[in-house]
Amino acid sequence: FRSGHSLLMISVRPPTLADFDAWQRLWQGYCDFYGESVSPMITASTWIRLLDDDSPLFCLLALNETGTVVGFTNCVIHAGTWSKRDMCYLEDLFVTPDARGKGVGRTLIEAVVAKSRSEGWQRVYWQTKRDNTTARALYEKIVKPSDWVIYEVKT
Repeated sequence: FRSGHSLLMISVRPPTLADFDAWQRLWQGYCDFYGESVSPMITASTWIRLLDDDSPLFCLLALNETGTVVGFTNCVIHAGTWSKRDMCYLEDLFVTPDARGKGVGRTLIEAVVAKSRSEGWQRVYWQTKRDNTTARALYEKIVKPSDWVIYEVKT
């Protein structure tokens, strides 16, 4: 997947084993942004599942013109109760600070939506914190927020 409308020429592809260091740096930036600490064991497990074709998880990486990884999205494919078609939860999306505002996030979302259409999934959905105004400004250019409210019980 290539984007020609972004301010950068961005290519999007699934990761390979050799992309771990680049993904991990961005993953750590993502966790830091949200003030979360994810253990190295969970990070390694997530990476392995992202590479496993039999896992419901998948990842897409965004690369700039020089081939540097400048963003990623981690997604979860799951069944639902209102459709026979699977759906895609875009769980994580992160773009390096120097590449923000240059079309990388939009390109990643468009690549996930294109994959969803080609796979026949029912929908792609995601969430962000209410006060993440930068991300929300992008998201609301793509689609308006739904009427649904999320409730969360951590166990």
